Amino acid sequence: MFLSKLKYLKKQKLSKNQKSGRNNSGRITVRRRGGGHKRSIRIINWTGELKNSLLIGVSYNPIKSGMLFQFINKESGEIFYQPATSKFSLLEGLNLNETSSQDSFREPLSNFNIGEFCSHIGSSSKINYIKASGSVGKVLQRYTWIKNYMLIVLPSGEQKLFLKTQSAVKGANLGNTKLFEKLKMAGRSRWLSKRPSVRGVAMNPIDHPHGGGEGKTSGGRPSVSKWGRLTKNVKTRKTKRALWQIFSRKKK
Repeated sequence: MFLSKLKYLKKQKLSKNQKSGRNNSGRITVRRRGGGHKRSIRIINWTGELKNSLLIGVSYNPIKSGMLFQFINKESGEIFYQPATSKFSLLEGLNLNETSSQDSFREPLSNFNIGEFCSHIGSSSKINYIKASGSVGKVLQRYTWIKNYMLIVLPSGEQKLFLKTQSAVKGANLGNTKLFEKLKMAGRSRWLSKRPSVRGVAMNPIDHPHGGGEGKTSGGRPSVSKWGRLTKNVKTRKTKRALWQIFSRKKK
């Protein structure tokens, strides 16, 4: 995969403020964050018409692991971004200069056939599932007796029911090489706003339950977080959600 050298327009980006793990009162709520390179948010046009548009390249997404497609509207000349999926062929868009036959980027789940791949599942205002690079879901079954639901297997292996009125994108997310990417040096982690993590056994007793002790110790208790919660072999999923939508749990 190659990246387009086209400059993104100022109209298609928003400035992203650095939070550095702080909340609105300035207290640290997420540790080990701060610094890093400046990033801007690309505006994704979910409702853009693809009938008179042409795929012209692939762009980097600085705030997500997936890539972005660059489209240009032949009539207005406007360039807009949409997530890069296997729904479109780069060869058709770049070499053959063929326009897409699709009317819109996202479609309702009712238009999907059994066995078809999908991604970016959610409502019209928010995308909730299958957003990471290389991730893909698959339609397993249609149900008419449960308020028109679709059974979809998620990348984790979990099978879940979704309303047919929810929308999704056909095809898998591109950029599955993110899993094999190596940073190779500590500086690249700092560019990504990741700060060093200090081990609990290296702290003082007031800072961590594993801290303190004479000489080199192992903590003297099962592994816990800074606030005393167990970190291994403990389920953390909330049980008050609509669990009836889940057909089978993810495989261990």
